[in-house]
Amino acid sequence: MNDYENDTNKLKNNIRHLLQLKELDQAKTLLDKYENTMPQEPEFYVLRALLSIQSGHYDDAWLWLWRGIEKYPDHPDLHFHMGFVCECLNKYQDTLLHYRYTKNLTNDKNLKDKMDIKISEVHAKLKESSANEAKPLRVLQGTMEIANQMNVLSKGLQSLGILSKTLSYYDFYLGYSSDYTWNLAKEQNDKNLNARLKKLTNKLMSQYNIFHFHFGTTLTLDGTDLEMLNRANKSLFMQHWGSEVRFYSQARKLNPYAKAKVMNEESIKYRLERLSRHIRHCFVADRELHEYVKNFYENVYIIPSMIDLSMYQPEENTTLHPKPLIVHAPTSQEIKGTKYILQAVEHLKSHYEFDFQLVHGMSHKEAMEIYRKADIIIDQLHIGSYGLFAVECMAMGKPVICWISDYMQDNYPEDLPIISANPDNVVNKLEYVLQNQDMLPEIGRQGRKYVERYHDMLTNSKKILRIYEAVESLS
Repeated sequence: MNDYENDTNKLKNNIRHLLQLKELDQAKTLLDKYENTMPQEPEFYVLRALLSIQSGHYDDAWLWLWRGIEKYPDHPDLHFHMGFVCECLNKYQDTLLHYRYTKNLTNDKNLKDKMDIKISEVHAKLKESSANEAKPLRVLQGTMEIANQMNVLSKGLQSLGILSKTLSYYDFYLGYSSDYTWNLAKEQNDKNLNARLKKLTNKLMSQYNIFHFHFGTTLTLDGTDLEMLNRANKSLFMQHWGSEVRFYSQARKLNPYAKAKVMNEESIKYRLERLSRHIRHCFVADRELHEYVKNFYENVYIIPSMIDLSMYQPEENTTLHPKPLIVHAPTSQEIKGTKYILQAVEHLKSHYEFDFQLVHGMSHKEAMEIYRKADIIIDQLHIGSYGLFAVECMAMGKPVICWISDYMQDNYPEDLPIISANPDNVVNKLEYVLQNQDMLPEIGRQGRKYVERYHDMLTNSKKILRIYEAVESLS
């Protein structure tokens, strides 16, 4: 055995040992090393699935095993674990197929006997489930997580009794969770990747009747999944969130300070035309985004972004710090107007006592701990509308400074408590806030009430569910 094989076996043994000890974070770290530095053997997919099972993520385990079986269709361990996972997910027909397949692959008599027992058990469950068969809504959301909105909507739908799962292809630093994860960035050089994604589409098609996509992404890289889903009479929805649909020329007409991440408007138009040929229904969070998509999709619904209010409790003690803490958290410094904020801070710090913290490159959980300590939150100075960051901070009772354009001011509820500031007046607005700090606790309380009224997870999930049901009733 050469040094490479020794290193590989040592790594796999260490991972197995950590899984037995339930040291899941350490096991994941070693699995990431395994994935990045060594060939992905069948055991890699088994170990990934076992980690997901121990973490309680059976859907993700299913996807890891499915991917392994795609590469190694005759490997008994992959099929054996797939049978177990399918049973945990109540996919009895899949369970039966995988246990039968495993039995045919192995020469181990003990394993064959176990398979016979399992097959008889699954037959009984399949018969029972068929007798009680109903056709409830089954929702899959994918494939890009934006500000945790897939996860929150899925949680809201589940609380209403709807089966809803999320699939993410893009694993970002914010650390949002998903039921299924497949980091496509690590396989971008695989020439067969799109063909594998089409096979996954075909598999998922048998499990879900509603496909709710986000940020212009779908199940395949070339959009061929949409043709497949339409042929199968699935209900399709697209939810757009901002930069992927914001036409700069149009945005400037609504807002003189507008900026756009994507300046190639022909590429935005092409993408929207292609998506709307197959998808009739579109969700957006506000009237600004509605302007960009209204001429493409047959039906556009405005549903505000949503949060689980129980996760964002305001502080009982609203006493300000002797030196107020101002926090700014840009995902894009250019779009958020960070340079104007830093200039304002630099100008004012010689006249006023305050602390300032720039939050960047942290997980969402880490950043939340800083937001909770803040006295003043500055969101953005260009877009002209507020995003989920402002919603989360208002929910925690934090006063928020953010540019609200005249157009959006007319289209938001009158009780919006955000302090509006743009690149031209941010110094004056921030100075006014520092001079009148006694007003901040009340603005924070108004922010919490505003979020309760317009951004509650359950309220907005019910709105989306009613749209799902209406569309399904016509299909």
